[in-house]
This record gives sequence, structure tokens and C-alpha cells, in this order.
Amino acid sequence: MLQILLVDDEQYVVDDLEIAFPWEEYGISRVHKAYSGSQAIQIMENFPIDILLSDIAMPGMSGLELVGYARNSNPRIKCILLTGYSDFEYAVEALKNGVMEYLVKPLDQNKLRLALQTAAEAINEELLQSASYDQAVLAYREHLPLVKDRLLYEIIQGKKFRTEYLNKKLADYRIPIRDQDTVYLLVVRLEEHFTSYDADSQLLYEYAVANIAEEILGEDFAVWHCRDAYEYLVFILKHTGEDLQQDEQAVLDKLKGHADQLHYKVNEYLKGGITVILSSSGMFVRDVRSMYEETLSALRQQAGVHNGYFLSVADKPANIPVQPLRMLYEPPTFIHLLETGQWAGFKERLERVKQVCEGLPGHNEEYFEEIRSVLLAAFHYIAHKNRELLSDLVGHELLNKPSFRSLAQLVGWGQGIADILKDKLEHDTKSNQQRIVQEICNFIDQRYAEASLQSIADYAALHPSHVSRLFKQVSGISISEYIHHVKMERAVTQLRETESKIYEISDKLGYSNSQYFIKVFKEQFGMTPQEYREKQQARS
Repeated sequence: MLQILLVDDEQYVVDDLEIAFPWEEYGISRVHKAYSGSQAIQIMENFPIDILLSDIAMPGMSGLELVGYARNSNPRIKCILLTGYSDFEYAVEALKNGVMEYLVKPLDQNKLRLALQTAAEAINEELLQSASYDQAVLAYREHLPLVKDRLLYEIIQGKKFRTEYLNKKLADYRIPIRDQDTVYLLVVRLEEHFTSYDADSQLLYEYAVANIAEEILGEDFAVWHCRDAYEYLVFILKHTGEDLQQDEQAVLDKLKGHADQLHYKVNEYLKGGITVILSSSGMFVRDVRSMYEETLSALRQQAGVHNGYFLSVADKPANIPVQPLRMLYEPPTFIHLLETGQWAGFKERLERVKQVCEGLPGHNEEYFEEIRSVLLAAFHYIAHKNRELLSDLVGHELLNKPSFRSLAQLVGWGQGIADILKDKLEHDTKSNQQRIVQEICNFIDQRYAEASLQSIADYAALHPSHVSRLFKQVSGISISEYIHHVKMERAVTQLRETESKIYEISDKLGYSNSQYFIKVFKEQFGMTPQEYREKQQARS
């Protein structure tokens, strides 16, 4: 809601106007009154006045002078002046000085209504524009880190930009680096402690490491960083120290000192290790892509150092000889171990692979990729053999884990997937076995007269010995015992509910002669079939 200030040295004009005019219709919630310029100034100093309605001709301070004061104090205030016919030239001057409208005395209320409506609309429009501008500024500030990150990511990937366009972007983003500046490139990899967390936590740790790095490096360098496709932090550094004429070695020594601080503070505050690779100097933008590839190559030559390490490419470290991981392919293979259900053997084999790798002069990231691909091939094979998708069994997040920082982390990942497969496949196998046994029982229930181990094996499309072993394992009794049980149940029903002869019942049950039927029935119930029938008839 708006506030208006009425000013006139003729007191009755102000008082009558306050009472007679419907201010609320124009969004005005409060009306202030002053009878001189000095009183008006005091009110404006204590209240947020939106509209000033003042007479021009007043003793002491004129209306024009009051408007000047009001506009200097609050450029957004809307001013309306009252004037007599003799003050027309003053009115013209007032319009030049930012007065929205002037009204001639005696005051026409219709014209006042129109002037107030115009003022209220102008105020509301300015408020909307101000809100939109503030929102745009806020959105720009919120997205600026992402935009800066994206631009550097494109540069390290080798995207080309026109010099004028790039320099303008750098200026707009307030990045104090320009084309052809001498820069250094620093790559930071978070090691095993950090990558053991979920994706959201890893992002928080990356943010924390980046803040520590900017705090340390910012003492002597302009710092600009991004996150690359390998989840590494990439920093472009421009020396801005007091002695800008230092040679490259002096700058590199300074960077090494900062890297040591970075290692210490990350370990101290975040309790984890990082690996830092520093390039030699190059020209921005021309050399950035090659500097980035150079640091990646050096980074991939060593992997799995729990506490991380620092390496300067300028020091030209000796290449570590690469050796084949024959252990991965020696029998029994990972596929064979999974296929034969040797889950413990699979995990032991993984531990031996770890021990062999740890005994090598060095293990690089490609070793990790090789081990991971062999394990994934085995996992996919065993899942597909069981007519399942591996992603359905273990989940996409675990299956698509992008990177490993140590052998222990990689081996733990492989053993974890093996445990999940073991639990799910054994559960599925048990369910499948129960289904097969139930189908065999149904077959026997319907065809008990001619049922035999061979006929059941043919029905189930399994080897007779496997059928016998499976049925006993799941049901706890042999197939022959179950067939005998079913036949005895049918015999009791026939004896109780039909008038069939004993030999007829024996024949229906599939016995070769009635004497054998009588023998097994008596062994089961302690009486002959005829005695059982007579006993049932006597009860009824």
C-alpha cells in the first residue's frame, strides 16, 4: 500500500482534501499532512513517502524547492504540484524537473483522480521491473559458477572460440584471465576415502576441496576451476603475485609449496587423500588442451595411492614399465568359478589378483579398467545364463560405478556384486527347484498308475538321477515314497467310496498283481484292504 504527503501553507486545503478524497480507491493507505516545506522534510525523513502533492507558492521553501529535495532523497517519489494561473511558468519549470503532473487551483477532483491513478500505475510498474531485475540478478549470480565451470570444461576439451568472444565472456564472468596469458594447469583427484561415499556426498567433498584450493592458491594466482568427465577438479592458474617477473621455476616452486599445503589441509580437515598433478606453463587458450592431456597421462600412470601424492609434469617422471595381468586369465577363470557356484573361491581369486597387482612396480588406471572389464564379463555371463539382466539383479548404480581410486576399492566392488548375485541367484534357484518338484507332484497325482522315475524324468526333461536327487532335496522323501503315498491315498478312497473288487482297485493303481497290493496296504495300515472296507462299512 502507498503513502502520500499533502503540503500547502493554506491549512484548510490540506485538511479538507484529506477528509473528502477516497484515497483507498487508489491504493493509498496513509495520508500525511504538512503546512510548510520544513514540516514536509521532517515527514519524508521519517516515513517512506511514495507520492508528494504540494502547492508551488509557499513562504520559506517553495514547492519547486521541496520537489528538488524529495527527488534527491528518493528518485522514485512521484510529485504532483498545485498551482494558480499566475504560476504557469513555474509549472512548466516543474515538469522539466521530474514532476509528473501539475494541477491548477481550485482543484478539480477528477483531474486529481487521474493524476493519482497515473502515479500509482507508474509506482507499481517500477516495482515489477525492480522485482524482475532483482530476480534476474539473483538467477545470474546463482548460475554463474555453473556457467564458468561449463566454459572451462569446453576449453579443456579443445573447443575453439573467437578471441573477442572469449575475452568478452571472461570479462562478463569476472574471470581475470585473457587469451595469450601465461597459465598453469592443476588436476586434483580425490582418492578412495572420498569416492566411497554416495554421489551427493562426493559433490560436497569436491566443493570443499575446491574451496580449500582456491583459498590457498588465491594468495598468488588467479584461480578458475571446473569438474571434468573423470570427476577430477581441473584448475587454470595465472600468476598474480607481487613479483610478476619471477621465472617459471620460481613459480613452480611456489605452486609446489601451495600443493603441499593443500594436501595437508584436505587430510587435516576432510580426513582424506588427494592426488595433485601440475603441468608446466603454457599459453591460454592455445596450450590448455595439450596441458590437460599431459596431466591426464601422468595421472593415469599411477593409481590407487590411498593418501594421494603430488607430481609435477615439469619434473619428467620416469615411465613405469607395463606388465600383463596374466593372473586374470589363468584357470579356473572367474566365469568358471561363478558358473560352478564357487562363490568363496571367486572372492579368494580376487584377493590373489589384488596381491599380484600390489607386487608390481606400479599399477595404473588401465589395470583397473582391465580388471573391471573381466569381472563385468563374468557377471554378465552368469546373469544371462540364469535368464536375468545383470542390471536387474544388482542395480544400475552399482553396476555403472564410474571410477575406482584403489585396488581395495575395486576388489570390494567385485566381491560386493558377487555377494548380491549369490543371494539372488540361489534364491531364484531354490524357487525354480520348488517349482519343478511341484510339477512332478502334479504329474504323479494325475498319472500315479504308470508313474516311474523314467517317465517323470522324461516329463521334466531332466536326467533321472538329477530328478531323484532334486526331489529328495526339496521334499525330504524319495520319489518312490511319494508315489507309494499317493497310491495308498487313492486305495483308501476307492475302498471307502466304491464297490470295486480288490483286484480291480489293484489294477487301477498300477500294481502287477493284487497279492502285492494287499501286502503293501497291510504294511501301511495294519490291515488288509477287505478288513479296512468292512471296518468303514460298520462305522457307517
